[in-house]
Amino acid sequence: MPSSHPVKAGDHVFLVDGSSFIFRAYFQSIRQDPKYNFRSDRLPTGAVRIFATKILQFVRDGAMGIKPTHLAIIFDKSENSFRKALYPLYKANRSDPPEDLVPQFPLMREVVRAFGLQPVEQDTYEADDLIATYATQARAAGADVLIISADKDLMQLIEPGVFMYDPASGERDERRIGEVEVRDYFGVGPQQVVDVQALAGDSTDNVPGAKGIGLKTAAQLITQYGSLDALLEKAHEIPQPKRREALTDPEAVSLIRISEKLVRLVRDVPLVTPLAELGLVEADPTKLVGFLKAMEFTTITRRVADLYGVDPAAIDANPNLSKSATALQEHAGQSPDPSHAPNQGSAVEAGQDGLDPHQAVRHIRAKLENLPFTHANYATVQTIEALKDWIARARQSGFVAFDTETSGLDAMAADLIGVSLAVAPNEACYVPLGHIGEGSGDLFGGGALLAGQIPQGEALALLKPLLEDPTVLKIGQNIKFDQLVMRQHGVDIIGVDDTMLMSYALDAGLHGHGMDEMAELFFGHKPIAFAEVAGSGKTFIGFARVTLDRATAYAAEDADITLRLWMLLRARLNAEGMISVYERLERPLAGVLARMEERGIAIDRAILSRLSGEFAQSMARLEEEVHQLAGEAFNLGSPKQLGDILFGKLGLPGAKKTATGAWSTGAQVLEELAEQGHELPRRLLDWRQLAKLKSTYTDALPTFVNARTGRVHTSFSMAATTTGRLSSSDPNIQNIPVRSEEGRRIRKAFVATQGHKLISADYSQIELRLLAHIADIPQLRQAFENGIDIHAMTASEMFGVPVAGMDPMIRRRAKAINFGIIYGISAFGLANQLGIPREEASAYIKQYFERFPGIRDYMDMIKREVREKGFVTTIFGRKAHYPQIKSSNPSERAFMERAAINAPIQGSAADVIRRAMIRMEEVLALAGLSARMLLQVHDELIFEVPHAEVEASIPVIKSVMEQAASPAVTLHVPLSVDARAADNWDEAH
Repeated sequence: MPSSHPVKAGDHVFLVDGSSFIFRAYFQSIRQDPKYNFRSDRLPTGAVRIFATKILQFVRDGAMGIKPTHLAIIFDKSENSFRKALYPLYKANRSDPPEDLVPQFPLMREVVRAFGLQPVEQDTYEADDLIATYATQARAAGADVLIISADKDLMQLIEPGVFMYDPASGERDERRIGEVEVRDYFGVGPQQVVDVQALAGDSTDNVPGAKGIGLKTAAQLITQYGSLDALLEKAHEIPQPKRREALTDPEAVSLIRISEKLVRLVRDVPLVTPLAELGLVEADPTKLVGFLKAMEFTTITRRVADLYGVDPAAIDANPNLSKSATALQEHAGQSPDPSHAPNQGSAVEAGQDGLDPHQAVRHIRAKLENLPFTHANYATVQTIEALKDWIARARQSGFVAFDTETSGLDAMAADLIGVSLAVAPNEACYVPLGHIGEGSGDLFGGGALLAGQIPQGEALALLKPLLEDPTVLKIGQNIKFDQLVMRQHGVDIIGVDDTMLMSYALDAGLHGHGMDEMAELFFGHKPIAFAEVAGSGKTFIGFARVTLDRATAYAAEDADITLRLWMLLRARLNAEGMISVYERLERPLAGVLARMEERGIAIDRAILSRLSGEFAQSMARLEEEVHQLAGEAFNLGSPKQLGDILFGKLGLPGAKKTATGAWSTGAQVLEELAEQGHELPRRLLDWRQLAKLKSTYTDALPTFVNARTGRVHTSFSMAATTTGRLSSSDPNIQNIPVRSEEGRRIRKAFVATQGHKLISADYSQIELRLLAHIADIPQLRQAFENGIDIHAMTASEMFGVPVAGMDPMIRRRAKAINFGIIYGISAFGLANQLGIPREEASAYIKQYFERFPGIRDYMDMIKREVREKGFVTTIFGRKAHYPQIKSSNPSERAFMERAAINAPIQGSAADVIRRAMIRMEEVLALAGLSARMLLQVHDELIFEVPHAEVEASIPVIKSVMEQAASPAVTLHVPLSVDARAADNWDEAH
């Protein structure tokens, strides 16, 4: 039983906000070298280490020159406090904790126990309520109280004898918080903090407050009227109309009163752990050292041993803590891979009680296939009352399919023409917002609005609370586009499902993921084509000119199809075990990419203009040289004329004809001829490269600059590749060559804005590292673990030459083989790449497999797997399907085998960077950094960062990227990220 140490006058009671400290410790840990953040079995422990260090500091030294007589480490036990019952949306916008922090939660409690203390937590009440109650009891007994936290919600407790202490991350940042500091923050004294918070609300905890009233205005009002009660009593006298309305409307006042209850801390919690049981006692050094050794905390173990005068070598590590991360999570009742999709499956599961997942899929498919689309049921919403009814139906359902109709495909520049909603099959509507009459405006809107439309501002004001309510699921098809469109109108779509991404998680490689294709595939229904309503070519009129009845049929059908697809695909995710892939790799990324696209990146037009001029001059020179080599002038861009020159006039070898009978003059043909020493095709390849760079980038990039933002906003496609790699378009920034001098000069034109730097963070050889992990190649694993030059090591292993003083040509050959193996390179391809005979290249590949037999075993295993299943998987469970693997065409079959061999490696790399991107924004924000993620290019992320934050941002970015695989997957090789800051992309890369 805990010993009793009643609190008395003169005692010093320390109340530590343990839940807040957990996150502080985590974000401090990720700024440090990753090797200190994991135990040898890859259990994440970095936050635990820092948490333990802080407790040791409080036990040994106290704080602010005071040593505690009583020390309580207080945690939140669950999110289901009485506040949640009072207001279900309370803290509803809180995101999941970082995955590598989750397994550390139970260990935090073990830290407290190891120091001989009790972790304090209690159902129904939050940690802040327990702190408030302990503080109240301690003051009543005459003790002084120090609340160790930076949480502003606790400032209401400040009074004589009660202070807060913010230890921050270092001694220089530590501060004591008393009444002066409270007034600096809230503009009022501690006694009025609750009143101010009730008015201002709190977006972090989703406390509603009063509409349009911020912290400064709230403080002024409370100071003027004396209290919240007095303010609300006299609110009708306020001269400002909007402020008066916000404080007199009955519904608004109700929310203010609810807010008051949410922010006011309970000071009389019926405590399970009495204050008297929190006296600071001497820890059992054997137990404490045993815990620290089990965690492999070398430095703090030594400090504790010195403090207690024990020999750490004589104490064994606590065997109960030598468990895996999964076991520790299960012990704490926490799922290693939790899924928190809002309302997921609520419509899917309706009417299917007792069905197993596969039966449920068949049930839904049959039901939807036999349910024809009834366009007559679709409604055109033209009044406020009608729109309110549809919003109410969406709230009642808990889900709604949502789609936007716009004047174009550039979400940053397009006009919003209307939105559609669907709450059940054949129950859909269209809300026109920007339709114009014939002869009015241009093809893309901008003319006189048709009558019978709700003013856009009023409609969006009604839709905004629904779309931003995380408890109502918004279902979209490529919802990233809709999110970006709505963000231009001040609306964030929160709590989403995306049918395109569901299909992608299930069927990548089997079919396309467009709505029209899936409607025909799954329901046998051909949707109304856009061209049928808006025209095409010379008959194109733009969607804004479409009549409201035709627009309703088209747009409401889109929402209806999207809802039906969701019902089927959500059930399939469950039945086929792909929910985790969708929830962890697809759904959360859509919003991240939408924000990246909205941010865009600045370019230097002057650099591009100079490059265009230089490229034009070089192209003219090359054209003249080609004409001289050909002996006549011809059009270098004409395949027919080029073929006649190469194979007709010059008689070069390797002539092939296409299906149309023309000479084949593709890049591969020209490269083969160039490798054989023919100058004309070599010069022509150089000309083509410059022509492509000029037309695609130096000439085109300035045309993509958004007139409003002055930046370039590329569009990322999430479901365009089989392996999970992202692609980009308008402009395509992923195909800028990085190895050529011209490509690097183009990257110089991507610049940071004034006062900022660009940070490029690039995974180092991630695919080779994942090959070493997946294929379990001991030599490669050891080399990466030891930080050895992997290409030099491969050359040494293959050719028996020492790494020291190695001929660069030998290393280059090993590098070509290393990367070529990943992509299933042939002897012919390697020969071309290295400029060596095919026989020599074949011998290199054979020797490589003999030296690393595990790679050959891996390839054979993948071939068997893809032939048997039709798909392969990444280390995170993503499926890449290759239905042509059983093709009767040997060339096609061989191509599919090479793609399948590469897919688990390239796909796993794509999954790793997706996981990093999904975590990145929250980690940067919680670390107090304003770095903004702008671009993703293959294995690289580009950020824009204020000058003053560059040094602090780089280690956080690196840590998130290097730890992105954990805890879902324990890699046998470390991931490494190179990150640099500069004024432009090329210098940062």
